[in-house]
Amino acid sequence: MLSISPKEDKIIASKCGCENATVLMCDDDGVEKGYIAFAQNGYVLDIVGFEVYYSDKELTGESYIIADTLIKSLGSYALNHSCFYIECSREELFDLLLKFSFAQNDKKLTINLQQLF
Repeated sequence: MLSISPKEDKIIASKCGCENATVLMCDDDGVEKGYIAFAQNGYVLDIVGFEVYYSDKELTGESYIIADTLIKSLGSYALNHSCFYIECSREELFDLLLKFSFAQNDKKLTINLQQLF
């Protein structure tokens, strides 16, 4: 069964180039399946890293479910921390995030939490 939990992971934060990043880790019976890393800037959560382990670029089957679960968990985190939007300016993540209703605005992707739920 998939579970999502915050994890203090300096390696992932460093890999994402954001030392103060919060990491939500997805695991299945103790096996890590992927993560989403972000930083809060006022009423916005900024995605700085997102990876589904053992997946192809198409995100099919289990990898899609993992990615969707991570995005929805991030949305839940945002709601619980008085945020209204999630955004990302990391172009290497755009293809992945566009699969989840993010919209491109200039050089970043954004989603209003009302669109997510």
